[in-house]
Amino acid sequence: MGDRSGAEHGANDGVDEEPWTLDEQALLEAALDFYNAAGGVIAFTDDRAPQLHVRQSADGFRAIQQAMGALQERVAAAHAAGASPERIAQIARMEQETIDLILQRQDAAPSSEAS
Repeated sequence: MGDRSGAEHGANDGVDEEPWTLDEQALLEAALDFYNAAGGVIAFTDDRAPQLHVRQSADGFRAIQQAMGALQERVAAAHAAGASPERIAQIARMEQETIDLILQRQDAAPSSEAS
């Protein structure tokens, strides 16, 4: 039938069947880096009733800040390359409102070329 092995599944399974652009692939990588950085300082203490436990780590928080900055840049780059905010939200596994806020902030930020 339509069953495919795990090796045949692409990175974009579940989003849609179109091949991903380089910008979309970079967006996914940035999202994964962000989630990995966040996982370095946030732990779930109970599988049955998850509660967050934050490990105080200046290096960990810096890693999250850097990863979020890179993710925001990738969101803007994917959007500039023609990806819709909805598609960006699907790829990054983020809420639509978060993507909209990132794009609004990017639009409102002063251009570094204007300096």
